[in-house]
Amino acid sequence: MTEFPVYFNQNYGDVLAQRNSIIEKLSTGPARVSEIAEKTNLTKQVTMWNLLGLLRWGKVEITGEEHHELVFGLKEV
Repeated sequence: MTEFPVYFNQNYGDVLAQRNSIIEKLSTGPARVSEIAEKTNLTKQVTMWNLLGLLRWGKVEITGEEHHELVFGLKEV
């Protein structure tokens, strides 16, 4: 069974904290999903879920692919 429904039941404050830590990591430059997960102490699944949310809201963008992983960076306004 997928963990995906669990992410929707998180407290908004927790989600906001997760996304802020991802944005902080990306403020130093683009990074692969596994690098972001490692630096933020989040699982790859939670990291990817948050990145998809940030992508949806125009906060991040996919800047490439490296070692069969997507590379994300902050979207310039």
